Amino acid sequence: MKKFSILLSFFFALMFAPGALKSATSISSINAHNFIRIISNASQYVRVEGKIQDAELTDNSKVVFLNFGKNFNTSLSAIIYNVDFPAFIDAGIDQPEQYFKNKKVVIEGIVRICNGKPEIIINSPDQIKVLKD
Repeated sequence: MKKFSILLSFFFALMFAPGALKSATSISSINAHNFIRIISNASQYVRVEGKIQDAELTDNSKVVFLNFGKNFNTSLSAIIYNVDFPAFIDAGIDQPEQYFKNKKVVIEGIVRICNGKPEIIINSPDQIKVLKD
């Protein structure tokens, strides 16, 4: 009976406060140069908009770094690991480091702090969209 009461309460809460659930799941875009706001959203799912200033494929670990600033130590980086390369190839993006460089994009993902700087892991091409200028 107690479980039923809890479920009933939850049901009524959703029925009479649908906006509360919607606002908890909606996300707004953060400018890629707003370093403090990005860091303050660590461990949160965010949408970030900005231009990829620098892109690099490392030789040894086969990781693509898409940097939103010229100095990767003081800017957000989007990271694509080699295990995710097949998904990009299937989407027609053979070389993500060249494809996204100097393009305005929107990325979505969870901000993590690694070595004191923010980064978002991109596991799928669905997480990064090129914007028209």
